[in-house]
Amino acid sequence: MMTIHENLYWEHLGLAGALAISVFVLIGLALRLIETPAPRMHIWAMIAFFGVNALDSLHSFAYSDVFMLSNGLFRWFDALLPGFMVSLYFYVRALTQAKPHLRKSDAVHLIPFAFSTLFLALGRIPQMALLNSVGETGFWAFWVVIVMVYGGLCIRRLTVHKRNVRAVFSDLEGKTLRWLDLLVATILILALIVIIDEIFELMGLRPLRDGLFSPVFDILLPLSLGVFALRSSPVLPDWADPVIEVEKPAAVPTPDAAETPSQRYARSGLQQADIDRYASRLEKRMAEGQLWRDHGLNLRSLAAEIAISPIHLSEVLNTKLGMTFYDYVNQCRIRDACELLIRSDKTIIEISETVGFNAKSTFNTSFKKVTDQTPSVWRARHRP
Repeated sequence: MMTIHENLYWEHLGLAGALAISVFVLIGLALRLIETPAPRMHIWAMIAFFGVNALDSLHSFAYSDVFMLSNGLFRWFDALLPGFMVSLYFYVRALTQAKPHLRKSDAVHLIPFAFSTLFLALGRIPQMALLNSVGETGFWAFWVVIVMVYGGLCIRRLTVHKRNVRAVFSDLEGKTLRWLDLLVATILILALIVIIDEIFELMGLRPLRDGLFSPVFDILLPLSLGVFALRSSPVLPDWADPVIEVEKPAAVPTPDAAETPSQRYARSGLQQADIDRYASRLEKRMAEGQLWRDHGLNLRSLAAEIAISPIHLSEVLNTKLGMTFYDYVNQCRIRDACELLIRSDKTIIEISETVGFNAKSTFNTSFKKVTDQTPSVWRARHRP
């Protein structure tokens, strides 16, 4: 079993590492802020996140056995703890929006800070043991609610984003933000560990963050997020804003929160005759120019080829053909690949590149989804 001095050593090491990483990332974010054109919501969100993390480390140092500042300010920093989840939500929102910006309704995100301050105030009323207990318990219960609500909002946005990129791009490489899925899950797990630790401490039990695990925990959070915070940028282009699904402002995620096609295209003004004409023009132009072979084909460039707006092309694909832009282009690519597998001697990799795929793995997955066979099996069965 570790001694008290050993535990303090590991604790101070973790705090120093977390503080150093946070300061380093904040400097890098400040430089990015200068050189990055608007919108910059994702950078500001990370500045808020690492600002809270740096202050958290300083607060822990201030009330460690090294400094021991006045008890009058002890725990008041906890009123800023909701900033971790709130800033994470705005970071995810900024990366998954075509035109990230603040709304008036975003004032609702100040509520967690107000409630945290209220619970902390109840816990500091002198000679009121009952209210102190209510404040302490209420604070951590409310922290659980914050983690669940904002974690749900982040997951909701990432789920919608994966549908949105299929409406805009024909190549999803690096655009689905799968790394952000793992990052959000990691932060939620770390937040829950903090809550469990506080509960253990209130019950007089040994915390999970003890010994060597303490610095690993303290450093893992800023290090895992810092790597991406300094490099990430929004994926969706600004022209995609009318096309993509949107999240209802400040809403708790629900299964029916996404827009339906009829809602999304309610103001487009297209009549059924227009949709049929555009669909015919689309099929003809795609066949004549084999446009799907362009690796970088997106909704706007294809719309320009048939002289309509991206929102109208999206409406044609979703209402007339019943598929997303990504699925439509991939279907064309797979049909082309089937012909080449039968009539040419090119390798499967060469064929996948010819028809517009950037990766063999993506080609194989898409081919099997459409034909229920692998490319090699298809060639063996259909080639004379």
